[in-house]
Amino acid sequence: MKKQKTPPAWVVKPLVPEPVYTDREEFLDYFYQAAPKAATRRTMPTVMLGQRRMGKTEIFKRVVNRLFFEQDSQSPYAAVPVYFSFPDAPMDRTAFAKLYMGNYIRFYVGFLARQPDLIVEETEGEKLLSAVEASRSLYPFIRALDVIPDKYDAIIKGYSTMDSQNKRA
Repeated sequence: MKKQKTPPAWVVKPLVPEPVYTDREEFLDYFYQAAPKAATRRTMPTVMLGQRRMGKTEIFKRVVNRLFFEQDSQSPYAAVPVYFSFPDAPMDRTAFAKLYMGNYIRFYVGFLARQPDLIVEETEGEKLLSAVEASRSLYPFIRALDVIPDKYDAIIKGYSTMDSQNKRA
């Protein structure tokens, strides 16, 4: 008998254990409430400044998790949560585009189709494109999703317009 896989309780794994993570609820609530308002331009830009190791990244990880699991993904007012961590090392445009687009597609489809495993397992390449195609019946995707996989496919196969830009740079 095949064991049923338990869905994760997060899409971006927090580093700080819940009992230790205290006194941040005000920030979490603010960003959680501001995210859907941003789509209708009813929120102000916000900057969070602080010394290193003060918990800024942890706040955003937790906000993304709340947005992913506590919103109705089919609501026109839902904010699609996307978390991206920039790499430490320099990379060329094509490598960055592949990394960023793959991340964006995982979060976009993962949220709208309620498939956290797409994000947690960091599905990429042809496997990601197949997962997107298999997910179409789970959510009435907007027209943009017809274009995004094509762009990503062009990047991973190496025939995107970015290749010519890299050769000139």
